[in-house]
Amino acid sequence: MQDTDPKQAFAERKEKLSVALAKIRRNMEGLMAENQRLREVVRLAESELRKRRDQVQQLENELHGLDDKRLEARGRMENVMEKLDHLMTQPEKPES
Repeated sequence: MQDTDPKQAFAERKEKLSVALAKIRRNMEGLMAENQRLREVVRLAESELRKRRDQVQQLENELHGLDDKRLEARGRMENVMEKLDHLMTQPEKPES
């Protein structure tokens, strides 16, 4: 009255489990490969970010240096202008 032999049913279930495990293994291997690719992308992005951050820092330093030079030049120019104003306000001395 049983249609299938218990050994045959066991073998069929074992085969189904083997197929399911193989599929799970392939999926896991695919996920691990994708994970590795994503880690590499993140590593490259972090490297690029560090490089860009260093470039920004260097440009900011250069900008501060240029601002300092501009302020220094402005100070020298104001000093020269004050000296010129002072010379212009002094009475002329006759030549002897």
